[in-house]
Amino acid sequence: MARTSFRPGPAGARPARLRAASPALPPARRAALLALERCLRGQDIQAALDAALGAVFAPGAAVQPDPAAALDAALATELAYGTLRRKPTLDFILATLLRDPAALPGPMRLLLAVAAYEILFLDRIPAYASVHWATEQVKTAINPRLAKVCNAVLRRVADLGSGWQDAAFLGQPPLAHEAGLGAGARADEALVLARRFGVPRWLAALWLGAYGPTRAQALLAASCQAPPLGLRLRPGVTGAMERHAGLAALPSCLASTATGVALAAAPEDLDALLASGRAVRQSLAGQLALAALGADHWPRPVWDACCGRGGKTLLLADDAPGTVLASDPNARRLAGLNAERRRLGVAEVAVFRARAEQVFWRRPLPAILLDAPCSGLGVLSRRPDTLLRRTPDDITALAGVQARLLEHAARCLAPGGVLAYVTCTVTPAENEGQVERFLAAHPDFRLAATHTTPQDAPLGEFFHAVRLERRA
Repeated sequence: MARTSFRPGPAGARPARLRAASPALPPARRAALLALERCLRGQDIQAALDAALGAVFAPGAAVQPDPAAALDAALATELAYGTLRRKPTLDFILATLLRDPAALPGPMRLLLAVAAYEILFLDRIPAYASVHWATEQVKTAINPRLAKVCNAVLRRVADLGSGWQDAAFLGQPPLAHEAGLGAGARADEALVLARRFGVPRWLAALWLGAYGPTRAQALLAASCQAPPLGLRLRPGVTGAMERHAGLAALPSCLASTATGVALAAAPEDLDALLASGRAVRQSLAGQLALAALGADHWPRPVWDACCGRGGKTLLLADDAPGTVLASDPNARRLAGLNAERRRLGVAEVAVFRARAEQVFWRRPLPAILLDAPCSGLGVLSRRPDTLLRRTPDDITALAGVQARLLEHAARCLAPGGVLAYVTCTVTPAENEGQVERFLAAHPDFRLAATHTTPQDAPLGEFFHAVRLERRA
């Protein structure tokens, strides 16, 4: 396949960096690129997007809500998250069309990825519009000598269309940027799947080896799609359950429980629901995991040993009366939990900062939730930036952390008590293998319940959860 070539500009060429104020760059693309730049430097994608949206839209924000700005913000969100979810796919496609993509300025490579995402994955934006804004941005803010390269490559992306999914195209020999495989080697099944679904080859190989092609493809397909909006309606708040019935009856409702819904589109009254405390954002897959373990019947007090931002802490507090103890080593997360607890009027939650393995109780506790630190491979649809920093070695390291936390939790649990172990990942080492190891070392515990999100669930996220009970 012929590739577009170019010559780098002379020493006096424009600097290769993004100019946020460039008039050639429409606001949605400007915000998306700023967010992606921040994320690729290590910032969480949602925090990066919030900052970018503020930088682009807040300076000129009107007193009254601007419908056009809201649409631009929605497009920026789609571009930022969508490009991250599909970045390995986009990198592969662009690498087949460029002779030496690594020689391009970094901002231009990122810009090409965003424009290519628009062309290949968004139906409502004409290809010529994507080519135009990207070419103008290269011309005015990166290097005018590279504008023709940008134009030519993106036109070829548009010509390629859905052909990028063809087996012959995906089965090309490994390219220079696909590290770990020798040039000219034959593409294997894991590499083809990695290219199709936008993940590193190691993850495709892991899931293929652990779960076989059918489940692996289901997991990979879910990881590159936007997840539905998860809401949890709060039974103790006036009007909450009446609104739950209405939400569950919407055509956009993909799944529901007694108190939760997963929606393909946000309801018109979403802001009012959240502001009033009738509802909180929470993944329905996560809600189902705790419900499957009978969380509403756990004895109190219950210790949420790795509470994070406290979504499950507040669910436990809403589920049943009694004290919930919540700890985490991250001060910022705890501050957010405390602020949300006060806003919602949740009184029976005691929040404190500590590493779980360093907490010792005067008396053993009747129930412990260990929502363990994990590789997060089950929620890539919601947190696509996870794969920017995750490696196979992390899984081994995290499995060691989880094992130590389980051991400490077992020491803190009273006879007859409940120990719930939950992850939002999909690896044997962190899930089934972890539980098997624990039970083999602790004959005084039994496995009382197991829940794994089904691979065909319309939720886009996957949790593994078990309830372990200590014999009295």
